[in-house]
Amino acid sequence: MEIKKNRKNKKKIVFKISEFPHVSETFIIAQIITAIQLNYDVVILVNKVLDFKQSLHEELLLKHKLKDLIIIEEATIPKNKPIRFLKIFSLFILNLGRLKSIFNFYKFQKEKSFSWIFYWNFYKQFNNSNTIFHIQYGNNKFPIDVLKAKCNYKAKVITTFHGHDAFFPMHGFIPNDGYYDLLFESANVITANTKYLADKIEQLDCPTEKLKIVPVGVDTNFFNSLNRIKNTNTTLKLINVGRFDPVKGHKYLIEIVNQIIKKGVGIHLDIIGDGDERSNLEQLIQEYNLSENIKLVGKKTQSEIKEMYLNSDLYVFAAVPLPDGRRETQGLATLEAQACGLPVIAYDSGGVKYTIKENETGFLFNEFEIDKVVEKLLFLNENRAVIQEMSNNCFKFVEENYSQKVINEKWSSIYSNL
Repeated sequence: MEIKKNRKNKKKIVFKISEFPHVSETFIIAQIITAIQLNYDVVILVNKVLDFKQSLHEELLLKHKLKDLIIIEEATIPKNKPIRFLKIFSLFILNLGRLKSIFNFYKFQKEKSFSWIFYWNFYKQFNNSNTIFHIQYGNNKFPIDVLKAKCNYKAKVITTFHGHDAFFPMHGFIPNDGYYDLLFESANVITANTKYLADKIEQLDCPTEKLKIVPVGVDTNFFNSLNRIKNTNTTLKLINVGRFDPVKGHKYLIEIVNQIIKKGVGIHLDIIGDGDERSNLEQLIQEYNLSENIKLVGKKTQSEIKEMYLNSDLYVFAAVPLPDGRRETQGLATLEAQACGLPVIAYDSGGVKYTIKENETGFLFNEFEIDKVVEKLLFLNENRAVIQEMSNNCFKFVEENYSQKVINEKWSSIYSNL
C-alpha cells in the first residue's frame, strides 16, 4: 500500500524530546521524517539543542531542514521580582476563563511557585485539537501528562517507550510510585517497539486498549544487499554495531572469538560504537591477545556502517540482562544488517527474537550460552553455503516486516485516527 500525502492535512505533530539531535537515536530522526513525509506540520520541542555537526546523521538533518523545526522549551521568567509579579498578575487577568486549568497545573508542581504559570502559558500555544504531541521516551511526559489529565488540554498525546523508561527504579533512583498514572490516564496512544516491551509497559498498569506495537523501521532503499561483497578468504568476518553498554553484551562476543581462535580458526570481529564500557573491552581484548582479531572501530556514519555490513559474513549480538532485569527491547542494527544480507547470530534476550526469523535469517541462543554459539560459528565457517542461503532470505524478511514503508503505514494509521 502506497502512503499518499494529504495536502489538506493541517494537523501539527509536536515531538517532545529532551535533547536533539542525539547521535544514537536514529529511530527518532526516522520518526520525525515519517511525520514530515505524511505532510504534517512538525515541531521538535527540546530542552537542549546539540551540535548538528557532531551528529552522525548530519546529512539527513540538513536534507530535511530539521534545525528549522526546533523550538526550545523555555518559559521566560523575569529575574526582577516586581516585574515578575506584574507579569504573573497580568497572565492571571488575561486567562480568567482558564483559572481552574492554571490552579490544577499549580497543584502538580514540586516547587510551589506561581512562576509555573509561565510554563503553563508556554504550552498554551499548542492547546488545540489539531495538535498531536508525540513524546519520545515515557520519562519526557511532564508537563503534558498533567496538562492533558488535569487541565483540559485538547491536544492529542502519543507516547513512545524505548526501553529504560519502562524499568524502575529508573536511572537507578526514580521509584515507581504512580510515576506514569497521569500519562496512562490521559494519553491517547502508548507505543512499544516489540511485544517484550509492551508486556513490561502493561505491567506498569498501562491500559491494554491504549497500547500498540510499532517496531523501529529500516530504510531498505539505503540498507540493502545490492553490491554485497562475497568473502573469498578463509577468515570468517563478523560485525556488531551498538553503544558500549553492558546490556549489549560485547564482552561475551570477545569471549566467543577467543574460544574460536583457540580452535585454530581464522576469525575477525569489528565492533562499531562507543561508550562507557570501552576501556573494559579494550582491557579484555589485550588480556586475550586479540588486538589483530577484534577491532573497536569507534563511531561511524550510516554510509560507513552499510559498507562494513556489505563486507562482513555474519552479524553477532550477545545482548544480556542487566541487574535490574532490563533487556534489549528490539535491536535496530540486527535489522539493518539483515537488510544488507547478513544472517544474525544472537542471544534470545528481551525483544531481539522479534527481529529474526529463526533458522531462516539467523539463529537464536539462550543468554550467556557461549559454547553453543561457538559451535554454530564453527559449523557456519565450514559450511559457507549455508550463510549464503540464509543471506538470500534476509532482505526479503526485513522488507516485508520492518521496512520504513511498512512502519510508515502503521504510523499513518495511528496519526490519522486521532
